[in-house]
Amino acid sequence: MSVLQRNNVTVSGSGRRTIVFAHGFGCDQQAWKDVIPAFSTEYRTVAFDHVGAGQSDLSGFDPEKYSSLHG
Repeated sequence: MSVLQRNNVTVSGSGRRTIVFAHGFGCDQQAWKDVIPAFSTEYRTVAFDHVGAGQSDLSGFDPEKYSSLHG
């Protein structure tokens, strides 16, 4: 499985520059759904779900690995 599939990466917009939207703990890329359209005419936008969140591939979540900040 590619990283794009595993992290449910969504690319939209147009432009020579790119903005990456990363959500915080306890939510998913839907946190940006009302923000991204404001940038989509001038920027390529990239949103994703961290492992274990939203529509990411939940099998990629390893409780042992992610039990500390070192994971």
